[in-house]
Amino acid sequence: MEHYLPKGEPKGGGHRGFALPGFDREAWMASEAGKNVGAMKAIAKQYPEDEMADGVLKYWAENGVKKELFDAQGEGKYAVFTPLDLDVRKKYALVYLNHAGMTPINQYETCGFPMLAGKEKFICVCPWNGGPSNDQVETEFPRILDALKERGFPIDWERVYVAGFSAGSDATGVLTWAYADRIAAISPSPGANMFLKGRWYETPDAWNGSHPMPMICVAGTMDGGDRYPLDTQEGIDNYNIWMKQIVKVPDYEALTLEASQALGSQSDDPAKQTFGMDFHNTYTLHMEGRRWYVGEYRSEGVAYARFIMGDGIPHTQTKYHAPLIWDFLKHFRRDTRTGETVYVPVVIDGIRDMDD
Repeated sequence: MEHYLPKGEPKGGGHRGFALPGFDREAWMASEAGKNVGAMKAIAKQYPEDEMADGVLKYWAENGVKKELFDAQGEGKYAVFTPLDLDVRKKYALVYLNHAGMTPINQYETCGFPMLAGKEKFICVCPWNGGPSNDQVETEFPRILDALKERGFPIDWERVYVAGFSAGSDATGVLTWAYADRIAAISPSPGANMFLKGRWYETPDAWNGSHPMPMICVAGTMDGGDRYPLDTQEGIDNYNIWMKQIVKVPDYEALTLEASQALGSQSDDPAKQTFGMDFHNTYTLHMEGRRWYVGEYRSEGVAYARFIMGDGIPHTQTKYHAPLIWDFLKHFRRDTRTGETVYVPVVIDGIRDMDD
């Protein structure tokens, strides 16, 4: 079976840009979330050309992170971020971070995950994946993982996570289909683009993963690029396949476009309304001076799919995207012998002892 990275705009709704009509950019820039985004991107703006400048390395070191750049010449380059106190006698979770479209990795590394690597003690990889739309992600992923192993990075191979934003969510979808046995959990965010763009397989029953693939998507109500509720039947059909066959939500009832639209217009539950999805469980969080609506599909009390929508957030990642995603991902591992999805209720950080 051939896997491929979808090209062009999503079928149906299309890409609408950074924000929806009515978005107040000045109010956004003055908000806590907008200021956080500006602060996160400042280092890339200060050093737009030299991604390994002394000032860049100093910035990361001051935040407890070591930055390295490999294969710097050409389309195969990738940056690796590790805690300064990395202990080669331990095993560290790995986050493979697919970049947004047309976004150089020295800009995308400001999305929050490399910064979190120092605090939560995991390894983060920011690859170029062969081009501005992650054009060669399917071959770069195994190449880079093998290279990291050869270089001696102490990776916990049961805790390899794949995440990506915007075009990076499409790349995350491709890797999920191609390498399910090597990935513990995924975050294609915002995710709507992934569902709307089309399928990554020849037939709906082509999925060969026998165990659930946990998934979290984080979006914004003012996102002009990746919108919810999904607005085409094909997007809904793709979504149903992901929930039923990939996440393996127990007794999942397929959603129709009409039912989704009804939830979006009539539900009094803010999470179901904003996503147009009939979740098992919903709740609201309060961060950055705004509400974040959460919907989950659960199995035996454990959330295997979590969708989060930040009120008023446009097509960007704020200070809380990475922590929200990591808080979900870190509880899952992939048994390398059986392929089984293992849920771990209490996880302190990204480290495990070698003998665990």
